[in-house]
Amino acid sequence: MPPTPSRAARRTPETARRGRPSRRAEIFAAALRLFRERGFHATSINDIGASAGVAGTAIYSHFATKQEVLEEAIREGAGRIATGMKEALADDAQTPETALEELVRAYARVVLENADMNACYVLESRNLDPEVAQPLRRKERTLRETWCHRLMAVRPELSRDEAQTLVQMAIFSIVALCVHRTRIERAALVELATSFVLGALDSPVPIHNP
Repeated sequence: MPPTPSRAARRTPETARRGRPSRRAEIFAAALRLFRERGFHATSINDIGASAGVAGTAIYSHFATKQEVLEEAIREGAGRIATGMKEALADDAQTPETALEELVRAYARVVLENADMNACYVLESRNLDPEVAQPLRRKERTLRETWCHRLMAVRPELSRDEAQTLVQMAIFSIVALCVHRTRIERAALVELATSFVLGALDSPVPIHNP
C-alpha cells in the first residue's frame, strides 16, 4: 500500500492560504493602525509590510491592492456594527428607556472594540469608490433611523428634526473616541460613553422662536 500523503503535502496553494489566517489578520491590523495614524495616502505597501513583519510584496498574497484593505476594513466595521445593533434590539420585552440604553451601550461597545476600523471610516471614507461607499451610506441612514425610533419612543415630544439632530450628535460623540486615543480602559470607556450619550439624548431642546 502506498504511503498516505502528509496533511501538508495534500494542501493546495488555496487551502494553504486559508490555513494561515493569522498572517492575513496581522497585515490587516497593521494596515488599519497605519491608516489611522498616518492616513491612507501617506501609508505605503512597504510600510504595512514592515509593521506586520513581512515583505511588502507578500501582502499581495492576501490583498490585491492597498485600496482593497481599506474597503474591507470599512465593510467589516459596518458589518460588526450591524450585528451588534441586531443583538441589542433582539429583546422586544424591554421598556423604551431600557431599549434605548442597550442600543447606546451596544453601539459604544462595538465601535470602541473596532476603533481602528471605525477611525478608517471616519477619516478615509472619502477615498472609497462610489460603488463601495453608497451601500455604506444606506446602512448609516438605517442606523440613524433606528436610533431616532428608539429615542422618540422615550421622548415623544421631540420633532423628527430634533430627534435626528440629537442622534447625529450622539453617534458622532462615540465615533470621535475612535479617532482620539485615551488611556481609559475600554469597558470603563464604554460605560462613560453610554452615560454621556444618554444624558445628551435627554437634554432639553431650546424652544425656537422664529
